[in-house]
Amino acid sequence: MRTLTGITLLKTHTLVGALEILSTLDKVQPIAGGTDLIPLIREVESKSTHFIDIYSIKELNGIYEESDSIIIGSTTTHSQLLSSKTVSEKIPALHDACSLIGSIQIRNRGTIGGNLCNASPAADSAPPLLVHDAEVNVSSLSKNQWMPLEEFFKGPKISALKSDELLIGIKVPISGNGCSAFKRIGRRKSFTLSIVNAAAFVERDGDSIKNLRLSIGSVAPTPLRMKKVEKEFIGSKLNHQTLTEIGQACSGQVNPIDDVRGTAEYRRDISSVLIKRALIEAWSRTGGK
Repeated sequence: MRTLTGITLLKTHTLVGALEILSTLDKVQPIAGGTDLIPLIREVESKSTHFIDIYSIKELNGIYEESDSIIIGSTTTHSQLLSSKTVSEKIPALHDACSLIGSIQIRNRGTIGGNLCNASPAADSAPPLLVHDAEVNVSSLSKNQWMPLEEFFKGPKISALKSDELLIGIKVPISGNGCSAFKRIGRRKSFTLSIVNAAAFVERDGDSIKNLRLSIGSVAPTPLRMKKVEKEFIGSKLNHQTLTEIGQACSGQVNPIDDVRGTAEYRRDISSVLIKRALIEAWSRTGGK
């Protein structure tokens, strides 16, 4: 294991302080839980020489329910999300994903913002938030803006964040009459990146699909929303044939690669399976809604 050398760790307790450091210093990067960043630094030469510890900035942590949305601070840990009744009831796919991320130690330290900023195509938090139409709050000293999460991912390990910007929060619209679910497959049940992951959100009208959102990860350079498929099947009755058609349609939209975790062919096939499993569970969770 490579020793970390030549690195300066800076600490601030305020958001303004963190943004001032980002706007002032070159080769600087924020760090919170460090569960993604520290292993990366050890594996390769880091381009950053300064790191800002944002873990103790109180305004970046917490889960708050507003009239029409849920706000999640960027340093909120996976364990906090997992123990939140608000998340389990209103963003169930995210609750599912958090229960499968890493070990207890990783969940206690790792943050939702870090998982998104790492911009891995296999990030387990991405598909659940995408099917809930989440937005992210990106801030610098000069501006503050909300953007759709889908636009935040630019490529493998590449986000929309500029060098002077910080992801400070996530906004999830409250969907009163729909429900969601998340499924993944990896070499083990936890402690490993997903070979493929998938989430589904569905709102039903009797036995028909009133609203549908689908997302698959680790099958393209960024996590994908299946918007073309969603539009095609709204209004359809959900049955075995429809599930098969939805799965086939989704597998036709993905663009996976071969790597050490799985082949492109396997990823394409399993994406169909996982999206069907997620949709079945989301449908069952709607109950009488």
